[in-house]
Amino acid sequence: MRIIRSNLFLIAILIVVNCLGQTKTEDLSEKQLNQAILDFDKASNADPNKSSILLTRLAGISRNGNLLQKQKVELLICEQKNREGNSSEFIVGMNSLIKQKPEFSQPILKHYYAINFTKFCLYKNELLQAFESNLKNIAETKKTMINRNISQAYQNHAHYFRINNTKDSSLYYARLATKYAKRSDARNELALTFHNESQIHAHFGDIEMAVEKELIALQLAEKYQLMYLQSLFSRTIASYSLEVFNIKESNNYLRKSILLAGKINDERSILLCEITKGCLLVNDNKHQEAIAILTVGIKKLEKYKDAEQIALGHEYLGKAFEKINEEAEALNSFSLALNYYEAIGNKDKISDLNHQIGVVYLKQKSFFLSEKFLTKAIEIRNSEGEKNQIYESYRVLSDLYTQTGKKDVAFLYLKKYVDFLELNSTSKNSQKIAALTQKNSGEERERIIEMQGETLEKELKEKKILQLQSDRRFFGIIFTVIILLLSLFIVFIFLRQNKLKQDQRVTEMSQSLLRSQMNPHFIFNAMSVIQSYIYSNTPDLASKFLVNFSRLIRLILENSHKEFIPLETEEEILTKYLNTQKLRFENRFNFKIKIAEELRINRLLIPPMITQPFIENAIEHGQLHTIPQGLIKIFMEQHDNLLTITISDNGVGRTKSGKIKKNKNHKSMAIHITSERIEIINKKFKGRGSLEIKDLNLEEKTGTQVKICLPIIYENPNFQAE
Repeated sequence: MRIIRSNLFLIAILIVVNCLGQTKTEDLSEKQLNQAILDFDKASNADPNKSSILLTRLAGISRNGNLLQKQKVELLICEQKNREGNSSEFIVGMNSLIKQKPEFSQPILKHYYAINFTKFCLYKNELLQAFESNLKNIAETKKTMINRNISQAYQNHAHYFRINNTKDSSLYYARLATKYAKRSDARNELALTFHNESQIHAHFGDIEMAVEKELIALQLAEKYQLMYLQSLFSRTIASYSLEVFNIKESNNYLRKSILLAGKINDERSILLCEITKGCLLVNDNKHQEAIAILTVGIKKLEKYKDAEQIALGHEYLGKAFEKINEEAEALNSFSLALNYYEAIGNKDKISDLNHQIGVVYLKQKSFFLSEKFLTKAIEIRNSEGEKNQIYESYRVLSDLYTQTGKKDVAFLYLKKYVDFLELNSTSKNSQKIAALTQKNSGEERERIIEMQGETLEKELKEKKILQLQSDRRFFGIIFTVIILLLSLFIVFIFLRQNKLKQDQRVTEMSQSLLRSQMNPHFIFNAMSVIQSYIYSNTPDLASKFLVNFSRLIRLILENSHKEFIPLETEEEILTKYLNTQKLRFENRFNFKIKIAEELRINRLLIPPMITQPFIENAIEHGQLHTIPQGLIKIFMEQHDNLLTITISDNGVGRTKSGKIKKNKNHKSMAIHITSERIEIINKKFKGRGSLEIKDLNLEEKTGTQVKICLPIIYENPNFQAE
């Protein structure tokens, strides 16, 4: 009996100890959970690897926890899935959580739930509910006075208006988000608001402003050493550079993004860089290499279930297949991308893919299917209020109707396309001018304030001197004389600087006038060619020539007034000019442009259209279209600390050309004008540029070689490669 009582006593003690132990463990788990939530919040978007590790810990803590603990972990998992772009699991997770109707007391969890509920509604295309939910969240976060949460709520609102293609409202709330982020202690939040504003500008086609905002975000990330964000922003700038076909700049930023992602072992970021690299290779005409990289990258990225990036990979893969005329593979890749975009409701990309599928069907001469997809792309753009990309569909439809014999409809769409190009060019110039004038006005205000401050300080000093030396008039007279002499000296210096500035303006105006004399009859010749195409009833050739010619004219109008332009721009102008001339002379001559790599790397600046008059002479007077295998070579290299440009052709030569000319008294202005331009540049930059012309074949006096030497002038790049 005593043994039984003893055993019962021991069992009771063990039960009590066990209960106390369980209570202690549960208390410890709750503390650990709350601390892990705070750690997760601190990691935020700055360190996804750390966030993922924390979620693993949270799952272990809450496995045997109560319902509220499990709901907290589910919410954080949804937040992480949304950051990773895993939209499918995010939607499933939020749908399950919403059905449970959780009630969170912690401000950060209430904020996360409100933010993700709005994003869930946007994914489900429940726009009104998303709008009302986020308005409520803005009001709630303002009560807490947590600036970071207020900023994120406004970012959500800006995202809502971006989806609805309301530019002004989207930018307004993005700037409000930036305002509150500046008051926040979270270092990464301000950088993310500029990144968000950059994406809004890019969505509405303002790539220049998008890059400007993204560079600010990158500078902030570098300042606070946020390596994940540095990688993200560098990759974004690389994508923007690709949109304007700046392959070199895109490659530089992409290389930097990969390097940073590797340092923090972020596999997902590296894979996203691989997708962007695939697009870069497609644009650089390295299609097989692009296909290999994209195929592997998409397969690896599938484990992250990032629908948007996987869709982007299939889109780039389709473009690569299209470039090598594998239309079946291209259609398959484009269709896969379209399915992904439709699943996440990205209407902008849905329209893009319909357009691209229409282009491929046009190549296959499937006119009905091509028209169907192109028309659908236009309908989506119109319904969403997006006009920036619709003109490309107009151009392709013009080609389609030309091939099907509907010339009137083809001309109508071609006119819409050309009208948009002209309007878009004017709009962009207006934006640049407005930005410059605003900047100049700001600087002028700062100068006025500075001058007022200096004047006030001077008056106070004079008053003090007069008070101290009122009984010593002699020193006062001396002081006055000194001031007078200084004033005269300042006036002299001021007048001299004005004269120097005036001389510089005269020099620049002279150079501008000389540039305006270049190429006086090229436009007339081009219009004659278009007229001849129309008379010969070949509208497809007229359309092709007109599109190429309009792009060339746009480049000339944008750059001819400038004193210097980047080497890449000059190369693009020359390439389009020579292609236009080739079309004019029915491809009866060829050309070759070779530029030393060191000039590209160091971002050389060059006077616009300095070589064009001699290229025109080679074509017109060298009679390249009349000789077999006519060829123009343009070489640019650095020699003896000078930019050396060599233009050579295998034409009939100067002697024979002089005999052929109808007007014997005609004297080409090209040599005189270019010599004056070189003389002005030499005077301004103290250079030793020169111009030399000679026969290419001295014995037969055939062909011509023009050698232009100019001072080396480099641009200061915004980014220096690692």
